[in-house]
Amino acid sequence: MRILHLVHRAWPYHGGAERYVMEHALAGERWGHSSVVCTTDAWDMSWFTGKVGGHIERREDTHEGVRIIRFPVRHPPFQDILRGLLRRTVRCGEDRFFYPNPFVPSMGRWLAGESGFDTVHTNAMPFILHAGWEHAVKRGCRLVSVPHANVGEKYRRTDALRYFDGCQARILRESCFTVAQSRFERDLYLDLGVPPERIHLSGSGIDPSEFTGADGNRARNGMGLEGPIVLSLTAHCSDRGTRHILEAFRAAVEGGLQATLVLAGPVLPDARRILEEMVPGDEVLERRVVVTGYVRQDRRIDLIKAADLVVLPSRLDCFGIVLLEAWMLERPVIGCWSGAMPDLVEEGSDGFLVPFGDPVTLAHRIRILMENRELASSMGERGRRKVEACWTWDRITDDFYRRLSCCYAGEAES
Repeated sequence: MRILHLVHRAWPYHGGAERYVMEHALAGERWGHSSVVCTTDAWDMSWFTGKVGGHIERREDTHEGVRIIRFPVRHPPFQDILRGLLRRTVRCGEDRFFYPNPFVPSMGRWLAGESGFDTVHTNAMPFILHAGWEHAVKRGCRLVSVPHANVGEKYRRTDALRYFDGCQARILRESCFTVAQSRFERDLYLDLGVPPERIHLSGSGIDPSEFTGADGNRARNGMGLEGPIVLSLTAHCSDRGTRHILEAFRAAVEGGLQATLVLAGPVLPDARRILEEMVPGDEVLERRVVVTGYVRQDRRIDLIKAADLVVLPSRLDCFGIVLLEAWMLERPVIGCWSGAMPDLVEEGSDGFLVPFGDPVTLAHRIRILMENRELASSMGERGRRKVEACWTWDRITDDFYRRLSCCYAGEAES
């Protein structure tokens, strides 16, 4: 079987959806299929909407036998006007022309002329889901849709990204199956009319072999840090709780905590403004906050090993792979009551969950875990056992390909 995987960014960039797609492409090879990944040339999300941030010049790569094709993002003038016009006049335009969906005309031309794929595995952003749907309909191949929908907390949904304004509900209903990363996401698709037998409840995972050489001292020495570390490892922005982390950490330090806060990962423009507003001149934050920028995968594991606590009080993460990575290294975690995190974290047993936008509760939980090392250690150990039993990439991808086989056998499973 030839499988076309579509995603907005791909290897060597390391992110949740990007890793998810590459692991499924690699697993396809193990199952006897051939995979091609099509993506954009973006490195930074800011490249999607303007000529700022990084992008990748290479048009093709091969990673462990998987071909990766990149198509350049274009930046037409007067984007606000153009997007408004296209959203109102083009079929299914309401979501796929909404910010930050990029303009990638060469990808559309390539898909229009390409044939020979048996399955399209389309992921994440509306413009990608729509492109995969159009190709599958035109070529008569099977479609698997994975929206990775970041819609907030169960009872406090956010629609800032306009995931479902256009044809998304129809695309999901017409897919052979739709992958949901959590029960919350599954219920959202049921509300959109996707038949329950066409929803595959999955998730993301980790590769245990990557963690055997983790060296926390290497990360500490690289940053010149000693003493306890609270780590936030994500693409920092308002919806991932950057302001709330800073407020909570400051309150915890004022309450007696001795630690450094490390903000690792890309800093998006709104988070940069928050840092510029809150850190300079603050007697706590200016001395105790370290910002690293993007972290390569080989450094990521060392950094988690160096941390005493990993926090992700985000309403934007569909899943939260960093929690699995922290658990694999027996680090305690604090997540949010959003996305898949309520499915992952057993509150009070292997971690804590906090409401989005609640720095008071977050500060309290930080102090509990940083001051009670026995509790923190036991939570990390329980988390590791859970990851090894349930959340490895081999397990996740094998479930996916078994489900895909059912599409071709004419079977359905819930």
